[in-house]
Amino acid sequence: MEATASMEDFGRLDIRVGTVLDAELLAGAQKPAVKLTVDLGSEIGLKQSSAQITVHYVPDRLIGRQVLCVVNFPPRRIAGFQSEVLVLGLPDADGAVVLLRPDFPVPNGGRMF
Repeated sequence: MEATASMEDFGRLDIRVGTVLDAELLAGAQKPAVKLTVDLGSEIGLKQSSAQITVHYVPDRLIGRQVLCVVNFPPRRIAGFQSEVLVLGLPDADGAVVLLRPDFPVPNGGRMF
């Protein structure tokens, strides 16, 4: 049985939209990953993230794509790289990550609600 979450729990997550400005393979990661630089708007600025998304995504084709990110988790160090935000995705039928993104362009930094 899954734990129940309240709207208050959900409200504590700060999920924002941003645009990928740079993407490259993360050297030294135990599992293949891409390091991303994401523009999250003027309030939050540029943040970096490490994402295990190499099955479906080639780094240079991610540039310009909007993604959803949790911006209020503590940073994590991954293979010597500081991952500042968590880029959100869902597993496909084989468990590979498919990124979440808006259907239409929206302003960077917009908060999901």
